[in-house]
Amino acid sequence: MDKYAVYVIVVYVVTLLLLGAYLVWLAQRLRATRNEAGLTEQVRATSTPGNQTSSRQTPGKRG
Repeated sequence: MDKYAVYVIVVYVVTLLLLGAYLVWLAQRLRATRNEAGLTEQVRATSTPGNQTSSRQTPGKRG
């Protein structure tokens, strides 16, 4: 084995570990952003007047 082989292997392993950790962090952040966007869309949909079909009554029926 070359005298730099251990150094090269360690650098590759550390680089791949850092890349993997970054990708995991990025995926979690993307998932959190999507969940947050979905929640804000649901809040907008339920808070917009005229968008609530369940509370509408048909004409002529009062109750």
